[in-house]
Amino acid sequence: MTYCFVVPHFDHAEQFERMLPRLLACEVPVIVVDDCSPEASYASLEQQVQGLTPPVTVIRLPENRGKGGAVQTGFFAARQAGFTHAIQIDADGQHNPGDIAGLLAESNRHPAAMICGQPCFDRSVPSFRFYARYLTLGLCWLETISLQIRDAMCGLRIYPLDSIVPLCENARIGNRMDFDPEILVRAVWSGIGLRFVPVEVIYPEDGRSHFRYVRDNLRISWMHTRLIAGMLLRLPILLTRKWRKH
Repeated sequence: MTYCFVVPHFDHAEQFERMLPRLLACEVPVIVVDDCSPEASYASLEQQVQGLTPPVTVIRLPENRGKGGAVQTGFFAARQAGFTHAIQIDADGQHNPGDIAGLLAESNRHPAAMICGQPCFDRSVPSFRFYARYLTLGLCWLETISLQIRDAMCGLRIYPLDSIVPLCENARIGNRMDFDPEILVRAVWSGIGLRFVPVEVIYPEDGRSHFRYVRDNLRISWMHTRLIAGMLLRLPILLTRKWRKH
């Protein structure tokens, strides 16, 4: 198995610069997908990655596609480059690169599964976002008729590309903040295994979130509407699969 990082990046040059040495310490190639950041931020990013080992590849999207669009672009590039697994980590500094070793160990034990971070929050987490996660999680349980998904929003994961890339190609998966929960639901529908590993999540004081409460919550609400409709169409299959497991 061969791994690379896929890092969606939009105007997070300062935060990414602090986490970059810790990513390089993992000795895993890095693919950064810049989601059409402002020119100054992109210029800083390019300067940060020059001449590094292991190599850092920067792909710049010509227009802003959203976090999900950037991640999926990274998946396609990683698979084309011959990698078997992509480690998704956000560029905003919320994740602890020290947790990556645990995810890699679990991936080596279960190479066909998606390995997902299960957040352990500190006091920096905004209350609204903390409780909203559980609303999304409950809807994901409904959409999968299961409790397989333990957290739907964490952006620290390892994806097996041979199964995830075809899923992205064949399903209409959200390109923005709706990507993280939707890819999990569709993975369950497709029979891709999920494994969860506890990870640290913090909200840095100088962090810059691009989550827009009205726009993104409306988008996520529409995503759940589509997924509930999809669940109803798949209900006989999901119930049969659940019955066989018991």
